[in-house]
Order: sequence, then C-alpha cells, then structure tokens
Amino acid sequence: MVNDSEQPETQAASQFEKNRFFDGKLMTAGDMEAEQQYHAGRLELVTRHTTSAGILRGLGVRSIESSNGELTVSVDAGVAIDGSGRPIVVETPIMKTLPTPENDECHLFIRFDETALESVPVPDTDGPVSETASNRLREGFELTYRESPPDRDPISGLDVDSLPDDPSTLAGRIAAMYHDAHRTDEPSRTDAAVYLGGFERHSGGDWVRSETAPQPEYGLDHDLLYGLLVDHLADTQNPHGTEIEAQPPEPELDPAELEGIHERVDYLQSELADLKTRQQTTTTHLLGKTLDTTARQFRSTAERFADHDGLVSKTAREIAQQVEVARHNEIHADPDRYRRTVADLSSLLVDIGDQLVGTAREATADRYLEALTELQSTLADDQPAVEVAIALDAVAEAAVDLDIVYTATRNA
Repeated sequence: MVNDSEQPETQAASQFEKNRFFDGKLMTAGDMEAEQQYHAGRLELVTRHTTSAGILRGLGVRSIESSNGELTVSVDAGVAIDGSGRPIVVETPIMKTLPTPENDECHLFIRFDETALESVPVPDTDGPVSETASNRLREGFELTYRESPPDRDPISGLDVDSLPDDPSTLAGRIAAMYHDAHRTDEPSRTDAAVYLGGFERHSGGDWVRSETAPQPEYGLDHDLLYGLLVDHLADTQNPHGTEIEAQPPEPELDPAELEGIHERVDYLQSELADLKTRQQTTTTHLLGKTLDTTARQFRSTAERFADHDGLVSKTAREIAQQVEVARHNEIHADPDRYRRTVADLSSLLVDIGDQLVGTAREATADRYLEALTELQSTLADDQPAVEVAIALDAVAEAAVDLDIVYTATRNA
C-alpha cells in the first residue's frame, strides 16, 4: 500500500462486443477475455449511470495510529461502488500499514484492485515464451491516502418554478429537466476511488477525524431515497423548516364560551374514566370466566380418559386443580399475574399433547396441538391478557373434544 497519487479516468461508454458461439468454434484466451469484458462492462455501465458511487454498507474507519514511521489503519468490513461502477467488497475488518504522511493531514480512500492467483505452467504457443501465468484474478481492494481532500463537483439543482400541477406530467417534466442538465455527457468523475474520510494529527501524535474535512462518500441507494421521500410526504407541518415570523392572532373568546369549553372537557374526562373502569371490569370478568371454563373442561377430560389413559387423565386433573386455585386467588383481577399463571401451565399442557399419540384420534389431537401452539405464540409475543385468555379457551375446547381411540389402552 502506497500513497495514492494516480487518478485514472473513468471509462467512457462504448459499443459492446460479445462472442458468437457455434459448434466447432475454437475458443482462445482472447475469446474468453472478451466474454468477461462484455458482462463486466455492461454491468459497470448500468451501475455507473444509475447508482451513485460511495459506501453502501460498513467501511467505517475504526482507528489510525502512527508507529515506527508507519501508519496503521483499521477499517470495518463493508461494500462500496467505485466511480467506474465496480463493486468493492471488504469481507472482514482489516488492518493495513501505510507510510506515515509527511504532513499532519491525510484523507483515506479505498480503490478497486485485482490480485493474481494460482500460478500455472503455460504450454508453448506461437507467442512469447512464458513459463507460468496466473490462472485466476481475485477482485479486491487497495487502501490508500492523499494529503489533500478530494475534489467534488457541486450538486446543481433544477428550476422547478414553472412546473405543472398534474402529477403524471410533473414526473415527466422533472425527469426531462434532470436528463438535460446531468445526462448529456459521460460523468465527469476522473477518480474511481471511494473516499473514506479525512484525519488530522494532533500535537501528541494521535490521529483523529477532521471536523473540517468532507464527509465520507456514501452511495444513495433506493431505500435511502425512498425513505427521504416518504418522510417528506408524510410531514405536513412545514416540511422544509421555513421560518414563520408572523404569528397568527389568537382569537378572542367570550368568557361564557370559555367556561362552556371547560365544562365540556371535564365531562369528556369523566366519560373517559368511566370507560376505562368498565373496560377493566369487562376484562376481569372475561379472564375469570375463562378460568372457570378451563377448569371445568379439563376436569371433564380427566374423567373421560380415567379408564382409558391414566397419564392423560392425571395431567388433565392437575391442570384443572391449578386453574381452580388460581381462580380462588383471584389472579384474573391482575392481567400480569394471569399471563404468568397461564405460562406456568404450559408445561402441563405440553405433557398432555405428548401423551395423545395412540390414545386420541389423530385429527382431534392435531387440533389440540394447533391450539396449544397458538397459545404459546401469544405468550411469546407478549400479547395482552385478553388475547391469552382467548387462546387458553381454545386449548380447553380442543381438550374436551378429544376423541378416544378405544383399540389401545394404557395404564397410569
């Protein structure tokens, strides 16, 4: 890694040439390279004209340290698009060593690079003799720096004063204006490297991010632009932050009218308090009723399986007993206690599901397991106590509807 002084020009757009394949065609290395250049060139052209160059993910500079005449730079993993439309991928966090800058300022860049791999012997050909050649090229990157900030073209706007109000016409006119202003020539960028940020050296020798250097170069992907558009459209309260100097005059209110407003507010607050009380009463009643129903139905299930499957009968009876104790302790008056109690029952409800194989008909056993899964999901998602009560009631209904298989009998 060396100081970056080269600024290669961005490749201009040109016609594409591709292989034409036919049976018996002799493929040479030149043909293979043409095939690669065709696909890479098309992709880079489209990317260069539709996606802004810059960092797409990660690539934050973690630290810069000087030691023994060298500059050690640590950079996060990430992805970027360079000025030629080529992807730069850094798979894992990296630490690179560069020559220490002569001045107290440096600006980091990352540029596209290729590394030769797999040296293989080359057969004799009509061309120059070479003993070995690289079998593959790995696309990678090179970390560099300069001692001056990058040159950036100013962002020019569009004159939108005379645009029509019709949305479909407006969209077309804006696209045409942008095309005329920015898409006449090939992009003027002459440097393909992606800027990671500027840093300066303090008197103690430590390198810190410069407050006056340009921001790192970030790509403007669709999610970013769409998010900005949605945020702008959804902001109906002065979205451009325009300062409003004159405050509208406050309306004068008749004292009698003002008193009437206070009375109305008091009445609405009273109604709201009453509604909350009635809602709490209704919730308490529903939770209590669900406990009564669950205890009754699991006790019925225990009695039906008593002579057929002692394990199912015993587990169902334990569930009924625990629910009756919870009802007696009035846990239905506290939604949080209610949810914890139902969560504690889950292990016994699962035990019954495990014991149904061969002792209950498959269709009814499946309905019980589906209802139990829904109850567990409701608890895991931290749903309100009312939703938990509805799911528990469904489990109890499925339990009481279990059909016994009388061809198989098990003992406790």
